[in-house]
Amino acid sequence: MKEIVEFWDYNGFGITNVNAKLQLLSWLDESSFLQPKQVILKAMNIACVNNKRRLSYVVGILKNWKNESLLTVEEIDSYPENQKRLPKQRQSTESFPVGRDIPSRFELDLTAGDINCR
Repeated sequence: MKEIVEFWDYNGFGITNVNAKLQLLSWLDESSFLQPKQVILKAMNIACVNNKRRLSYVVGILKNWKNESLLTVEEIDSYPENQKRLPKQRQSTESFPVGRDIPSRFELDLTAGDINCR
């Protein structure tokens, strides 16, 4: 508990925001995390890296991990590597006609209608 409060105070989350600290500390007892202290500190660290030092941001991270059933720091750390990535859509190499379509029965005769000029 002390580590979380100290991290909060020393990293710009707001020393006087006692209510926010209490809400965050409630995750120690009420969460399903197997390592609640380490998980909370990791979420706070991520908030610092992203310059989002707010309770709502930290809680959002914790809720996402809980919803994904990531219960330890190890699971959280390995999660992005284990996600199946959707295959990128291939760009079509098929060419499309530009301008108006030419009817299939059309025959091009370049000499038709030529006038001999001297």
